Amino acid sequence: MKIYIIDQNGDLTLQNGRSIVVEFADGKSLELAGSPQPLPEGIPEGLHIWGGRIPYQTSEEVKTSQLDFKPVAANGMIVSPLPIKEADSGVTGMFIADDDGSLQPVKQNRVVIALDNGKTLEFMEHYAKSGLLVWGGREPDPQLPFEEVKQRTESLGLYLLAGNVVHVFPYKVE
Repeated sequence: MKIYIIDQNGDLTLQNGRSIVVEFADGKSLELAGSPQPLPEGIPEGLHIWGGRIPYQTSEEVKTSQLDFKPVAANGMIVSPLPIKEADSGVTGMFIADDDGSLQPVKQNRVVIALDNGKTLEFMEHYAKSGLLVWGGREPDPQLPFEEVKQRTESLGLYLLAGNVVHVFPYKVE
């Protein structure tokens, strides 16, 4: 998995890190990371979204949250930790966690994760500040020709692992 930040011009810059941490106004968080163990056969490559932080062996206090999903299209959904308080559901920060757990802020609160199979997922704050927006492939851009939008967009699949963990993956139906 490779992590790219998106700047104001839409350019991608590769960053070192093991996961993405998203913090919300209500103090809750999400962590986006690769799968720590193999998934069942037939589940496509993707990444895990944790409600709270990943429970590492050294963690003493792990605060978890169940997850809420709102589809916005076949290739997009909003993910939020429960319970949702509309006034406090906005993203206050997005960070890249490195191997020692240090958090580096992402200025534009937009990242692209490139999976080992070449597929991508894009993450950003939802336009109405109601959670984290997840796109299969990349965010559809109406300024691009339709054929280019189709090439960079993929459907979004989910495989539930627990009340606070879901495996998200991009896929195309041929």
